[in-house]
Amino acid sequence: MSELSAKELTPDTQDEEIVVLIVDDNENNLQITAQVIHNAGYQVLLASNGVHALELATEEYPDIILLDIMMPGMDGLEVCRRLQSDENLCNIPVIFLSAMDEDESIETGLEIGGSDYVTKPFSEKVLLARLKSHIDKSRYQRRLVTLNQTLDEQIQKNILMLAAINDQIRNPLTIAVAMIEMSEIENGSSIIEALKRIDAVIDQIDKGFIESDKIREYLRKHHHHDYP
Repeated sequence: MSELSAKELTPDTQDEEIVVLIVDDNENNLQITAQVIHNAGYQVLLASNGVHALELATEEYPDIILLDIMMPGMDGLEVCRRLQSDENLCNIPVIFLSAMDEDESIETGLEIGGSDYVTKPFSEKVLLARLKSHIDKSRYQRRLVTLNQTLDEQIQKNILMLAAINDQIRNPLTIAVAMIEMSEIENGSSIIEALKRIDAVIDQIDKGFIESDKIREYLRKHHHHDYP
């Protein structure tokens, strides 16, 4: 098997833009896992230690991380803790790569935010099935977040639009009410005609307002107009 680049591998198919970050301090394990993921059509990023893994996660924002638990220096558990404490990285799913006798560490890893685990030596089919499952789930959740943000923005736009329409409707009504008060003293025919025109517009509006009723009542009382 030819050795793969320590940074990035381009999948055979360009249709998928899914990036998998693999973290393992054992170079042989790193290359074997990378080859499996690469052959499945994913883009691959490789890191041989925890510090480099966090740097790549920050720079590249992978879709998912395959993370070895036992590593010198910063181990996989600490890497996961730091990912979870970063609001920009905490939603990246993490699948731990563990040895058969690391049950306690696996339990801790899941408690601190890990999504799943695969024991080494792993079955290629099991690894790829779990990988796909968590990638699909993560992308679905991201789409929901995006759709919710779009919906919230549209709702805010609609609220502003309705507020503007309401202002345009209520401003003439305010003038009409003032004209009623004036007409109690002056009782000018031009004011009455203006009120009729305003009331005709209001009649086309589905939502009624108290001011509209007030105008109609005035016309009934003073000028004997019949309204429904």
